[in-house]
Amino acid sequence: MSVGIIGLGIMGTAYADNLLRAGVAVSGFDPDTAARDRLVERGGVAHDALDVWLTECDLVILSIASTKALAIVAEKLGEVLKPGQIVMETGTFAMEDKLAARDAVQKSGAILLDTPVSGTGAQAAKADLVIMASGPSDAIAAARPFMAHLCHTVIDAGPFGAGSKLKYVANHAVALHNCAAAEVLHYADALGLDRDTVYQMLSKGAGQSRMLDLRMPLMMSGAYVPATAHMAMFEKDLAIIHADIREHDVTTPMFDAVLGMYDQAWTLLPKDHDTAAVFEVYRDADKNV
Repeated sequence: MSVGIIGLGIMGTAYADNLLRAGVAVSGFDPDTAARDRLVERGGVAHDALDVWLTECDLVILSIASTKALAIVAEKLGEVLKPGQIVMETGTFAMEDKLAARDAVQKSGAILLDTPVSGTGAQAAKADLVIMASGPSDAIAAARPFMAHLCHTVIDAGPFGAGSKLKYVANHAVALHNCAAAEVLHYADALGLDRDTVYQMLSKGAGQSRMLDLRMPLMMSGAYVPATAHMAMFEKDLAIIHADIREHDVTTPMFDAVLGMYDQAWTLLPKDHDTAAVFEVYRDADKNV
């Protein structure tokens, strides 16, 4: 069995590592030479172009950050893939961009699945993800054995695009929980409480959340680099969610407040910092009172 991965960043590299550990042959492409070198060091095969090697893959996984790159890659796959080949698109994009990618890939007779994931880069490294798979059920079934090496749960979300809708909801919750963790820690600091004791209490008590467990330690230590999910990515994701909320005319006062905090974070902080760094917005606000 072999899998091709296009995009060897934080998530793509984690997918490659988990598949290689499971004995699956992995080939990959990334425009960054260092990313390709890392794949080779891990036992994979790197390519410097999207061409005939892709036709030998039992599954192709896309782990791409930008809308422009997604469009370019989808057009290329629509030229080189064989009929019936399955492609998993794992990113967070606007629905119109997902649909355009599906149409482009289908020109070759290949099948694009909409399979965004819920989880950070650190979670991806441990295969501690949820994959929200949408598209033809037979294609999802064929890809499921490979997905099993990447996650703990696969949700069959339904028709193409349903996976992305679930991801919008997931990231909506992540944004709220990130800021909740930051605000609670900021309040605890003002009370002079020991941070480790606060974290122990929250992680075991009624106020526990997965984002608190994952991100509050980063806030406590200030260790925002390397990021498990960086500010630049989250800026894109929240913009997509915000646009979708407006399109559906949904009232979201909590999200609106959180978006304001992240708007400040994107101005105040480097884009390569972890999203946990929103905590610094609270601390900066107090300095300017």
